[in-house]
Parts: sequence; C-alpha cells; structure tokens
Amino acid sequence: MLKMFAVSFALLAFIPQGCTAKKELKPDLSKKVWAWMSGKTTMTEQEWESMFGKASEAGIDAIILECHGGYPEVLGDSTSFRDSAAIKIIEIALPYAQKHNIELHAWIWTTNRTEKSLRNAHPEWYQVNAQGESCLDIKLYNREHYRWLCPSRPEALEYMKERIAELASIEGLAGIHLDFIRYPDAILPYGLHESRGVLQDKVYPLWDFCYCEVCRSNFKTQTGIDPVELEDPTSNNEWMQYRWDVLSSFASELCKEIKAHGKVATAAVFASPEESKKLVRQDWANFRNIDILFPMIYHKFYNWEDPMVETATREGVEALKAAGNPAALCSGLFVGHVPKDRIPEFFGYAKNGGSQGVCLFSLEGINRNEGYWEALGSAITEFKRL
Repeated sequence: MLKMFAVSFALLAFIPQGCTAKKELKPDLSKKVWAWMSGKTTMTEQEWESMFGKASEAGIDAIILECHGGYPEVLGDSTSFRDSAAIKIIEIALPYAQKHNIELHAWIWTTNRTEKSLRNAHPEWYQVNAQGESCLDIKLYNREHYRWLCPSRPEALEYMKERIAELASIEGLAGIHLDFIRYPDAILPYGLHESRGVLQDKVYPLWDFCYCEVCRSNFKTQTGIDPVELEDPTSNNEWMQYRWDVLSSFASELCKEIKAHGKVATAAVFASPEESKKLVRQDWANFRNIDILFPMIYHKFYNWEDPMVETATREGVEALKAAGNPAALCSGLFVGHVPKDRIPEFFGYAKNGGSQGVCLFSLEGINRNEGYWEALGSAITEFKRL
C-alpha cells in the first residue's frame, strides 16, 4: 500500500487551477472513477452532451480525453508543429466538462507520434530496429500508426515538451495524460499473437528497438559495446537497463513539464511492472514527477484469469513502493473484458490490490453495450458507498 503521506500529497496535487480543494476531493482518490474517451473536432454538440451527461449521471468523476492519437487531425498549416486540432478538441470539451462537474485531462500519444509534419521534417528522430530499419520505413504489426520517436534524442524530448506546454496553458484543464510512453512491442501481449499473425517465442530483431546512431553511440560511450554486435541483445543486462533508463528519464522530464504548468501528470502504462519492462522496455515504477500511473490491466489480452486484475494491481503498488515512488496507482479496466453483471467484482479486484480508484476504457465501449450505463451507475454508487 502507498504510504498515507504520499496519498495526501497526491490529493493536494490534483486540485486543478481555479478549483477549490473541497470540490476536487469529492470523492476521495481511493473511490475516484475515471474513464478514457476519444475526442474529435467533428463531434456534434449532441454527441458531446450525451457522453458527458451519461458519464456524470453514472458517477464518473474524471474523463481522460484523447485529443492527439494515432491518426491526428490537422487544422490549418499542414507543416506546422503546433497541434491546433488537439488544442481545439480540449477547448470544445471543457464547457461540457464544467457543466457536468467532470474533471478533464488531455490524453496525448507520446513516443508514438505519427503526424506527417514531424515525420517529414525529422525522420532521423524515429527509432531503428536491430536490422537497421527505421520504423518510418516498415509497417510494424501491419499498423500504419506504429511510428516511434527515439527517447534518446534531446530534440524529440523538446518537441514533446512544446506540445505539452500548448495544452497545459489551457485554463480549466486539470491535467495531461501520456499514452504510448514506451518502445514498440518487442513482444505483443500473448493473447494477441494469433490475431496479429505473429510468432514471438523470443525477441526477434524486426521488433527490437532502438538501434539508431544516438542510442548506439551513447551506449558505446557508457560501456564500450556497440549493441548491434551483441549476439543476444535481450540477455545483456546493461543494454536492457540503458533503454529502461532512457525511457524513464524521457517520461520524467515530460511529467516535470506538466507539473511546471500546474497540471496533474498521469500516464497509461502496461499491465504489470515486469511485463512492461519485458514487452515494451517500460520501467514505469521509475517514472518520476508523476501523480498517477494507470496500468492498463486488460487481462484477457495476456491470457490471464480474472483475479489477475488484483494480482497485477498489487504488483504495481509494491513496485512503486520499492522504487520509492510516491505516485498513486489507478487500475485501468477494459470494458470488453468486464461483463456488465460483474462490474462490482472487478472493482473489488482493483481495490483489494491497492488501486486508488478505477479507470475504464472506454466511454465508447460502454455506449455500445446495451444496459452497461445502468449497470455501471449502480456499481459506481456501491463502490463509493463502501
């Protein structure tokens, strides 16, 4: 369990600009319910009102709104780096959030950035695999949006700080949420192998990143070793640690930027600390300057049984404690893996594992599932009552 002083500090940090402590502390963090939602500039007033209204009625306290995703909208100058569409989405959504007393966080993709303006201007910033191929030149897992910035490059870090600063300057926005703050999947979650048509009994060079000139030079300076010359790079502890540390530093610096603007810093991460390190080189227990980590415990993608939601939650809480990290942990649940008649059971798994509240992916999934809003509302009422 997180120490009480860490939770108290985190609660104080979650007061968005212009809000009072009394308003923000309802409910307390341990019973706070969050949800992810996609946002588009093309959404109608009726669509915005419907989603925020239903969320509020069900008892959802905070919405993490995707404003920059894998296929970002482009407004105005197509060569501009300014993310005008992301800014506009948040500005459109804020009045609905305020009307329904919902805390709003801007959700952006981070190392996975696909905007053509950046790809065209700085292809050298993107990651390279162990075969020497840039992720811009191949379609990983047959996914067009798998285009990944290298966290070793200072220029990429500064670029992302600028994108964060644009959003963080919006008055009334509570926080910035970092997604895809990782490397490409060296190994996909096990339950996805068949559907994606891959055999991944080990890490293969095609999916092993990053071996760009900067990463190779930095690692050789540190160790005297060029990682491309390693017979089995995954078994080299120093090379693995280099990538874990570089990504953690990248994430920590971005969170520092978020905090400098007085916003809540959060991130979506893989389901458990060890699986995250193994599959996507993401040592999230060592992300610093961050208020809340949201492990996406989408258990069926890992071929896990339902109680693993509790186990993975507990592993995350313990890893944060062992790392001396005061961040809170909030378990992310995939609506498609949580039957509507068993929502309280899954809330219980998260709570028993030490989660500070729950987060649902996603509002769109709830909206498509007949009767789910009603079941969710009852489950949230009970969750907050206990």
